[in-house]
Amino acid sequence: MKRFLGILVLGLLYFNSAHSDEWKIKNKWKVSCGIVDKESLVVNGKPKTKYNKNEFKLESVVFKLDKGEVGKCKNDKKDGTHGGFHYAGRQEITHRLPIGHTIFETDILIEGTPQYRSTVFQIHDGRNKGAPPSWIGIGMDWKIKYKFPKGECPPNKCKKIKTVYLKPGVKNRFKADINYQRKAKNLSVYYYLNDELIAQHIDVPLYKKKTDGPYGPSKPYIKIGIYRIGETGTTSFAYNNLVIKNKKIRVGKEKQDVVGNLPPNDIKQFEPAADKYRAIVKNKTDNTILIKAEGPTKEAAEKEAMKICIGKSIQSSFKEACYVHYVAAKPDYDM
Repeated sequence: MKRFLGILVLGLLYFNSAHSDEWKIKNKWKVSCGIVDKESLVVNGKPKTKYNKNEFKLESVVFKLDKGEVGKCKNDKKDGTHGGFHYAGRQEITHRLPIGHTIFETDILIEGTPQYRSTVFQIHDGRNKGAPPSWIGIGMDWKIKYKFPKGECPPNKCKKIKTVYLKPGVKNRFKADINYQRKAKNLSVYYYLNDELIAQHIDVPLYKKKTDGPYGPSKPYIKIGIYRIGETGTTSFAYNNLVIKNKKIRVGKEKQDVVGNLPPNDIKQFEPAADKYRAIVKNKTDNTILIKAEGPTKEAAEKEAMKICIGKSIQSSFKEACYVHYVAAKPDYDM
């Protein structure tokens, strides 16, 4: 009898170990805050018109906001909380971040006009101020930008690997390779665009104080969609062929075998000169113009911002009215 029980226990241990290496599809989404209008959120080809907290499955989702449309979160219409802009446009959905090794992968297609800044993907932990643990977005020039909590991740761990863009009308395959262990109280993410490593956020600490997110206190979650300020018109973000898959990490497994396809020590050889300076360009004849660009030097940042401004009109009077309003080194927490 004892021999039989021993064989049974060993069999169960082997079964659990084998199945810990298998990918499991996760697909339970929620609408964040509310629904702006009948066109702002289309899930699997069908518009969502009524807001509730029920979970749903998806393969594709399209977010669309017109100029002047304000999000439904309580702070979206609160003036003075959006970097000098009077309100924020928002339409987003969320998914609980599973424990272990998670892959988020999707085709992204953006259409429409630019904005000063918009979120594309983020991992949030429910904090109500400051940058979330890991954030990806785009600027006025469609360049991908990154954020993480100020002062909580050193430059060798949280950094951009390659400058890339999400240009309108161009389909890109985006992937986030995530490692989250609840007891470790931090997470790591490698970001890829079209199978190229573009950024890393390694061992980013989660918020130490108790937070209140959509999945319970201090439980991190994925958020996608449009969250923008300084829009210039209608914009849509389409996420197609979206997949979230997860597997548990076996104890003792090397981290570099689990998170991402490239060991951290091998990343340096691919790293170009970082964009260390930011320039802002305005226009004397059009006070709605606010161009932000970045570069490895002050001169490069100014040149890029001026180039964008000048390209916005064929009129010589407009081109001559472009001027550099500000240029300085970027803070460490806003790559």
